Amino acid sequence: MLTQTNPGAGQQSHLWRITPGVALSLICLLTANLPVAAQADSSGEPISRTRKSIVVDRPCGQVWPLVADFSGISTWFKGFRSSKRVAGQPGQVGEVRELVRASNGQIVQEKLIYLDPVGLELGYTHVMNGPVRDNVALVSLVPLVQGQCLVSWSNTFRPKTGQDGQQNSTFFQTAYLSVLQNLKQAAEKAP
Repeated sequence: MLTQTNPGAGQQSHLWRITPGVALSLICLLTANLPVAAQADSSGEPISRTRKSIVVDRPCGQVWPLVADFSGISTWFKGFRSSKRVAGQPGQVGEVRELVRASNGQIVQEKLIYLDPVGLELGYTHVMNGPVRDNVALVSLVPLVQGQCLVSWSNTFRPKTGQDGQQNSTFFQTAYLSVLQNLKQAAEKAP
């Protein structure tokens, strides 16, 4: 949450209070193109980052509906046995989806925290059973020439105590590559 501090009577305030979740989101956006696997915050605690991209041979306008259907991801991504909305309004910031992993049946919940249908971006975070702490993921679509679309899936996160951030990064790279390949296949099959 981003809130303006409360100025005294007759004073203007230009100070903003940023919660840790928003700060991590900003880090994600500001470091999206840096080839760094791990960084540290001001406390020295490691923050890791992952990013994968793919070119889809369809216009972004045809790819976006698949991505924007936040709770419908299991209709095209084989990594989830099922997905459903469990809170919030469909297609609105605050929507929470419950995912059942196809590999092990583990249930994970993710919350939509950022949605920009004009800029073709959405962001989400884990709210239950995430594999890491403070995960903020960003999905962005960029139109390319000749009706193609560049889709990027990235995140920033902190490893849980005792975890290896590099192993977590490898997990997300593998997962995002699989998600992107399934998205490409689903979008290119559509008429």
